[in-house]
Amino acid sequence: MSEIVFILGAGASKASGAPLMAEFLTVAEELRKREDLGDFEKDFDLVFEAISHLQVVHSKADLDLDNIESVFAAFEMGRLIGNLPGHSSVDFKSLSASMRRLISKTLERTVRFRFMHGRIFPLGFYDKFVQLIKELNKAANESKSSVITFNYDVALDAALDSYDIPPDYCLSEETNLKSIHLLKLHGSLNWVGCAKCGDIIPWTIGEFVEGGHLPFSGEGQGGFIEFATKLPGSGLKHCGQSVMPNPIIIPPTWNKTEYHSTLSNIWRHAAKELSEAENIIILGYSLPDTDLFFKYFFALGSVGRSRVKRFWVYNPDSSIEPKFQKLLGPGITASKAKEKFKFSNVPFNNAIADLTKQLLGRDWI
Repeated sequence: MSEIVFILGAGASKASGAPLMAEFLTVAEELRKREDLGDFEKDFDLVFEAISHLQVVHSKADLDLDNIESVFAAFEMGRLIGNLPGHSSVDFKSLSASMRRLISKTLERTVRFRFMHGRIFPLGFYDKFVQLIKELNKAANESKSSVITFNYDVALDAALDSYDIPPDYCLSEETNLKSIHLLKLHGSLNWVGCAKCGDIIPWTIGEFVEGGHLPFSGEGQGGFIEFATKLPGSGLKHCGQSVMPNPIIIPPTWNKTEYHSTLSNIWRHAAKELSEAENIIILGYSLPDTDLFFKYFFALGSVGRSRVKRFWVYNPDSSIEPKFQKLLGPGITASKAKEKFKFSNVPFNNAIADLTKQLLGRDWI
């Protein structure tokens, strides 16, 4: 059982270079203007063309076309009803694939790493986060902490690998109780599907490095790593054939039913972790209105025998505090239980510093 469940949003990867959801499309548009994106250019163009057609929606409804979650949700609804306003000949299958490729390429060109001692380390504060987890687990024979994340990037994966902690993605029914459970509810840049059986195949950090796919090799060098771009040449096979060429990216929207068969094991494990957790700590996750899935997932998955001692939220945007108060039941937010719920409007690095002091009784490790 994980006594502590950490839930990470885009804010946790911000210092590593990943854009927040509200700025993702702006960053992607700038990348398209200034960089050679190769085969990905047509995907960026298709997505931004579709967004331009959505401008007509503003005459009758309010739609945030600068937020990728809002735009992805509009595309998903358009696919369901077979219509995208202002766009008479849209190919929704191609549009959905291009949106995923835009996400993966934007993350590849923004999340930075450095190469040291034969390994890759992410920039930012994931190293401090992993050190915190190691200290929390030190005295136990099994992992007492697990991580649920909505992020697609591999910054945390790399940080865990750099400390010799191979993450258990919980892709199957059986899990390793001594490993950190890293549950990526929306998919990952280093996950790919088997074309025959549909299983998820992770391309681990170690396999990527050993396969010679890094763009740098000198000690202390830094740069970007391209899991999604390198996938077609990865040599990964399953069921006797090559795996699918694109990573598994699930839209950050309300509509996830079609992905149930693919991610069901992960979601079940995540629900179990929540139901058994005594401490739930949210870092950099803004509980977007477009992702109704998590609201119901949390409501159903968090019911269990364990008594929640702490529900702490760290986010520099203080306006989201009421969202979490509304999400939680009175057992956590009622006045007599105020010591359970805490909201701190600080970024990820300050959150880790505070947690180190609160949970370990000391300053930075």
